[in-house]
Amino acid sequence: MKKKFAIGVVFLMTYLGFLVATLPATVLFNQMSLPKNISLSGVSGSVWKTSIEQVFVGNVEIKKIKSELSFWSLFSLAPRLPVTFGDSLLAGPEGEVDITFSQGKIEIENLSLLLKANEIAQQLTLPLPVTAKGDVEITLYHAAINIEDNNKCIAADGLVTWSKAGVIALEQNIQLGNFTAKIACEEGALALLLSPQNDLGLTLNAYARQGGRVSGNGFLKPGAKFPQTLNSVLPFLGRKDSQGRYRLSF
Repeated sequence: MKKKFAIGVVFLMTYLGFLVATLPATVLFNQMSLPKNISLSGVSGSVWKTSIEQVFVGNVEIKKIKSELSFWSLFSLAPRLPVTFGDSLLAGPEGEVDITFSQGKIEIENLSLLLKANEIAQQLTLPLPVTAKGDVEITLYHAAINIEDNNKCIAADGLVTWSKAGVIALEQNIQLGNFTAKIACEEGALALLLSPQNDLGLTLNAYARQGGRVSGNGFLKPGAKFPQTLNSVLPFLGRKDSQGRYRLSF
């Protein structure tokens, strides 16, 4: 009797998995309520194997998104989606990630993301027009987001690297060295904590909070390695404090 019951459960799970996996992807996305700053187009395929031509996250465009549902993950009731996006021949971010949905949360594993530094710079409010050079590499080893609690950050561990950083500003080609930052969670917010070991003398913590609010604070303290070309920009940052620092916030 127990053997027949076990066979019946396996058959039922397989059948349900087949039904879910063969649903058109458009049916699934039509039932989802996406955040206001996210839109997508060109959805094709099934839930089992989905293709999306482009996704806009704010003003950032991600192209050529492909995912394939892991069949065996259905048996654990924690569907896992390996996702790839972008292309070296296309503008926009490029990378891959594993996403798992389980018990009211989303878990992200092994995110590898490469994007142009200038794509980030154009999203920021800066005191003067600049063109950023180089690539920013983001590696997120693990993250967990509580989707039942307004996308609260539960855990995050990752690293951001901007190697051979530079900008073109005031008609000058300015080298900035290397920047690294740690990705973590702080009081429910996804946090980006910049290492103070950089040529600008910049310390900065940025946060993506529940509800999509983004904020940041820090200081700029020009030192011996500070590019002299940028001295003319400092008055736009306000008055420096008693420690020679310019306060930054957004």
